[in-house]
Amino acid sequence: MMLLRILFIWFIQALLFGIGIGTAGLAAHLLGPLLASAFAVHELIPTALVFFAVAAGLGWFGNRHWPEDWTYNPLL
Repeated sequence: MMLLRILFIWFIQALLFGIGIGTAGLAAHLLGPLLASAFAVHELIPTALVFFAVAAGLGWFGNRHWPEDWTYNPLL
């Protein structure tokens, strides 16, 4: 049951991340170079991907090698 909850939370996070990236990309496409250059969307997308990948990896590593009760609470 815990695995199902964790998978569901990861799925929701991935879905929200995809919606955010899609919105940023669509806004940059529709509003043209003005918005893309103002917010540097072309630089934010790879940075966000690397940040969340590293954060997810560190979280997984921490849960596997530092198993205390509070680390398994996905709401923290």
